[in-house]
Amino acid sequence: MAGSESFKQSPNVSFDNIDYNDPIALKNAQESLLREQFVKIEIVKTVRKALENCFRVAGPNANEDCREIAEKYMNMLPDARAQGFLGYQRNDPSK
Repeated sequence: MAGSESFKQSPNVSFDNIDYNDPIALKNAQESLLREQFVKIEIVKTVRKALENCFRVAGPNANEDCREIAEKYMNMLPDARAQGFLGYQRNDPSK
């Protein structure tokens, strides 16, 4: 295949051990943090779709049958926001 090139994944970098004067290291840390946040959001979307499907299939017994998925979804919601990197970057205690 012509488009069978392997996907090159960028390394996971944290703000803990980077030099803030190095723009490449800073950009890699920012992209890594955003990528982690977007993965969390996609996981929550998948659980929400499973919950919607469960409610659709279970019908009148949905409250009982879908309780575990609903509890999992509700527990995931507080951490499901994309907060960006500026708040963490500005308040980084290791700076």
